[in-house]
Amino acid sequence: MPIKGAWFRPRDRTPVGENPWCTLVLAPTAVQLAVHGLPLRFLPQDEEELFPYLRQAILNHKATPILSARYLNPSRDSRETKRATSVVITVDPHNVQALTSGVVILSQKRKVELAFSSSKTSECKNCWRYGHTHQRCPATHPTCPICELHHTRAAHRCQNPTCSRSGDNKPVPSCCPTSPPLCCNCGDDHTATFRECPARPPPSVPSRTGSPAPAPTGQDPMDLAVDAGPAPTTPPTGKGPLEVDLVTPRQPPPAGPSTPPGTTHGFGGPLPLEEPSPSPAPFTRRVRPGNA
Repeated sequence: MPIKGAWFRPRDRTPVGENPWCTLVLAPTAVQLAVHGLPLRFLPQDEEELFPYLRQAILNHKATPILSARYLNPSRDSRETKRATSVVITVDPHNVQALTSGVVILSQKRKVELAFSSSKTSECKNCWRYGHTHQRCPATHPTCPICELHHTRAAHRCQNPTCSRSGDNKPVPSCCPTSPPLCCNCGDDHTATFRECPARPPPSVPSRTGSPAPAPTGQDPMDLAVDAGPAPTTPPTGKGPLEVDLVTPRQPPPAGPSTPPGTTHGFGGPLPLEEPSPSPAPFTRRVRPGNA
């Protein structure tokens, strides 16, 4: 029972050290950096040997550890046709500024910059073109995904002061006939985020293990977006699952002499018809002459 007015020191916690069975990665996650212009003839071809090689080289110059390393081009056959390549390293967020100024590898300073993942279906949020992200957009001015003019989506306004959907106060796609939408990719009367745009690159071929369901068609996703910023881009989806008819049609019987049903089996010709078994003879009681 605790004593009134007494102060007790909390029980000391015993440190257990690192867990050898589970690696804990704390947020924020590591940052990916791209190192360009590395000569291939001096680099190991195996990615397992690439990490210790670059880790020691970067430690010698910057005294900064890296967490992992991989080739930007994963195809080994494709790399053999080139003289130099780029690698992607992951570092702690606190060490990004120390490496983006450049690092000396193989007695020459190499360019280091942030790496961003993209594909042919990635849509830029600055120019709304396909194939790159807004961090790597070459355009110097933004493009409106609603009307194709050189302003952001948040700055889009309808020219009709009496717009029925208040398009003169906030960005609203297809608010009225005064402000029709215009795609910057194909020039049709829809927004740049329309999923059925003819200029949209085809999705990749689905793998054998399955593919995600196709994106719903019909309404433009930008119509449901928040007015404060651009609409989120739907991740690229592959083709839908292949339609397979699981009902096997019955094959017609082979041409030949007709046989009565039920007189054939799977391994030979017709079976002889079974003769009906004879009925048992009626029971007759025999009586001896003396017992009559």
